[in-house]
Amino acid sequence: MLRANFFDKFFKYKNNNNNNIVKFNSNEKFSLQNQLNTQIIEIDKEISENTKDLIQAQIVKLRSTFSKSHSFIEKIGKNAYKVKLEDTINWHQKQLKELYFRRREVQNNLEKIQGIFWLNRLKRYLIIILLLFLSLLALFIFISGFMIIIYLLPLIIFIFLGYWLVKQKY
Repeated sequence: MLRANFFDKFFKYKNNNNNNIVKFNSNEKFSLQNQLNTQIIEIDKEISENTKDLIQAQIVKLRSTFSKSHSFIEKIGKNAYKVKLEDTINWHQKQLKELYFRRREVQNNLEKIQGIFWLNRLKRYLIIILLLFLSLLALFIFISGFMIIIYLLPLIIFIFLGYWLVKQKY
């Protein structure tokens, strides 16, 4: 019994005699927002640099694809060059994916701090649902138009035949 009272007093009962006034420091929240904003800007700069490098590598690949090489040595060098160029392109693409994922993560943290995370997520879901609905509607209209043309094909042929016969008599 003595042990039970001791544990009850120790774990369950805590006297709160703290009557101090606590000041809320909102500067911490703003400094964190500023840090996240600067991280997003830095990531955007890295993304733009990697994108420029990737475009340059793609241009070099395109030029080397359409260049005319006549000698055997040039062809061997061109093949080795293409392998390194493909490795470079793949590396840049991998870096871009990682940067976009990191930017999304930092952006989500910033939205959570600002309190608009779920609102933006809901907007994204609604946009995706709207795009799916519009694409399904466009597909339905295309298929129904195609079916209408198929069903009206005998009538269209009959009208052209009638027009052709009328033109032939006169």
